[in-house]
Amino acid sequence: MNKVKIMSILFDNYHMSEFVGILKERLLNQKKTFVVTANPELVMYANKNSNYFNTLSKANYITADGIGIVMASKLLKHPIKERVAGFDLMGELLHVAEKEKLKVYLLGAKESTLEKAIKRIKETYPNINIVGFHHGYIDISDKKIAKDIMLLAPDLIFVALGFPKQEFWIEKYISEFSKGLFMGVGGSFDVWAGEVKRAPQVWINLNLEWLYRLLRQPTRFKRMLVLPRFLIKIMLGKS
Repeated sequence: MNKVKIMSILFDNYHMSEFVGILKERLLNQKKTFVVTANPELVMYANKNSNYFNTLSKANYITADGIGIVMASKLLKHPIKERVAGFDLMGELLHVAEKEKLKVYLLGAKESTLEKAIKRIKETYPNINIVGFHHGYIDISDKKIAKDIMLLAPDLIFVALGFPKQEFWIEKYISEFSKGLFMGVGGSFDVWAGEVKRAPQVWINLNLEWLYRLLRQPTRFKRMLVLPRFLIKIMLGKS
């Protein structure tokens, strides 16, 4: 079974390599795809906001972006194979795009951040075809941006507006596109730009990326409180 239900959200249960293979096949067959990488904060929000919950239910795939989701799956006796983090998945898909000569569009972040992110992406993937980009200071109801993106016919559209805005934007416009893999990537452009540092690999391997980020950004403490609340909710629901 490749689905695990956690607080009414259905998570896909794949190793990263498996999942990238599935998405690559859909890309090459020009199947429209809506991908969400969800952490405990997102799940808790979806359980309080019916509009957002309904938006998530329209995604083709929801992956476990956060060790809290993996821990919850183990508590529920349906362990998720691997954390599939949004930043890592974006990197894998950029690699696919370069190799398969697919077109990429980036939406989100500040103009200066976006420019630095694109420079770094092009250094990492020299043959990548980024056909367009736009900063993230937009109104979801502004149809012109979506229409401009459609004209470029990208294969991958990475949306970094932060949740829930990025998922609402994707849900609103995906039906108007003829193809494309749409994925909300949160603060990934900030990491590509070098403005936010990713945890060293050893911290990631030990599932302590959350702690590294907290130590570097103490202002995240309040947001981090959602993890114990989430796990308590899982345990109470299980009992």
